[in-house]
Amino acid sequence: MIGYDLIKKVAYDIQKNIQMPIYIIDKSGNLIYGDKDFFEKKAGFLKINVEYIDEKEIYEVGEFICYNIFYNDVLFFTIALEGKDEQSKKVLYLISLIFEQLLQKYNREEFLIEALTGKLSVNLVSYYAEKYKINKNVKYTVAIVESNNEIDDAIKIITNIFDKGNLYTVKFDDKRFAAIFSYKGNNSLIELYKTMKDMIESEGYMKVKIASSSSFVPIEDIHIAYREAETALLIGKKLEDEKGIYIYEDYSFAEILWGIDIEKVNNFIKKRNIDFGIFKDEELIQTLNAFFRNSLNLSETARELYIHRNTLVYRLDKVFKMTGLDAKNFDDAVLLKMIMTLTKLYDIPR
Repeated sequence: MIGYDLIKKVAYDIQKNIQMPIYIIDKSGNLIYGDKDFFEKKAGFLKINVEYIDEKEIYEVGEFICYNIFYNDVLFFTIALEGKDEQSKKVLYLISLIFEQLLQKYNREEFLIEALTGKLSVNLVSYYAEKYKINKNVKYTVAIVESNNEIDDAIKIITNIFDKGNLYTVKFDDKRFAAIFSYKGNNSLIELYKTMKDMIESEGYMKVKIASSSSFVPIEDIHIAYREAETALLIGKKLEDEKGIYIYEDYSFAEILWGIDIEKVNNFIKKRNIDFGIFKDEELIQTLNAFFRNSLNLSETARELYIHRNTLVYRLDKVFKMTGLDAKNFDDAVLLKMIMTLTKLYDIPR
């Protein structure tokens, strides 16, 4: 069971973020947290009466609203706020959720799963991070590693890449785990993930996909980074499944389009009267992607593709004949990019 010192610490942290005073009273009516002088003036009116000892909803005592916190179905302490309006009740309910979660016992992996999925308050994440000696003074990013094979060997391989204390792994199931890490290397994240992927596939004899957040966040906000990695994995597999490494920031455009009503998508594409044969022409798709990647610059694109500028122009003219859209024109290029993305996101028959 947690001690009163932790209850006081959490109450103090909560108190800094709300305007109304918090009072916490043990089952004997003694004040654990709050303004003692004010409490004593009330002459122990919050002493828990028999009629409230089993109460599991918000109840009123004098000028206060109260909520009981139980441990193993036995009353542990009571939280009280002055005021009976709906806003005060909402605040009291949220405070009670924090303490009820605090009474749960999480091992390190359970804690990290709850933190990644955003199920813990900031105060609880901070508490468990201290408990498990997770550095709160650095910022972390999150990568999701997924395979069609058993993932345990991949976890072992990755732990050898990072310095001790800079990596925390969370296994979600036999085929997927998350890596939480701080990174101060000289290489970019994409280079790091290429190294990770190569090592896992060569040493673990398995194919993997790696999706990563772009944000580096404090451990208290790790759910933000995890959500980015999840989005990158979902969209990345739809748009470029064979790539195998997906970074969140690369999919901003696609994320905006994700969630559009499928009927609207189909109607939008039908109106364009596009020859869908373009989507089966890998050379043209590769050319367009390179052209977009190089900000519609003909020379840079030709250089990247190792082709003559005139060859590039010929291919773009072919695109125009099939779609009616000139990729050299910015507005048409945006439409082309949108249509290419939508057809993959929504698996539209091509």
